[in-house]
Amino acid sequence: MRRQKHPVMIVFALLFGLLFLAGVVLAETVFVQSKTAMLRSGKTSLDSVVANLKFGEPLEVLNKEGNWLEVQTARGAKGWIFAGKTTPTKPAASEDDVLAKLGKSFRRTEAGDVTASAGARGLDKVSEGYANRVGITQQHRDAIDRMAGYRISDQDVEDFLKEGRLGEYAK
Repeated sequence: MRRQKHPVMIVFALLFGLLFLAGVVLAETVFVQSKTAMLRSGKTSLDSVVANLKFGEPLEVLNKEGNWLEVQTARGAKGWIFAGKTTPTKPAASEDDVLAKLGKSFRRTEAGDVTASAGARGLDKVSEGYANRVGITQQHRDAIDRMAGYRISDQDVEDFLKEGRLGEYAK
């Protein structure tokens, strides 16, 4: 009968394989939740841009350090992204919905006929009745209609974040 020469090596190989599989299974995926997101070569906003990322794009998390995530895209690009520009769940909103949440604009467009003339953005007759019952004034409804007509460019958002040292530009 022949005795196995390296039973420890076999056990080690099996453990290594299990750890590798556990790492693959436990790999965290996040999604880009910002309309403008850049994959950078390092963990600061001054590092070079490796790739521009799209809203809703999945990213595999490789490492976490402070407010930055080291990630890999489905195309294989690796780099760092500010964690605030990601979410653990796939965003359902469109890119325009993300901008609407900013609540501020530098350029106003005229509202069309299908606006929130009922009192608040997108109200139907049932919601209009509710607004009337709880006392939302016409002045407030008109203000919401005006605010809903504002749009902001991607560059304006980036400039605002840089100037205010917010998000990935925070020191």
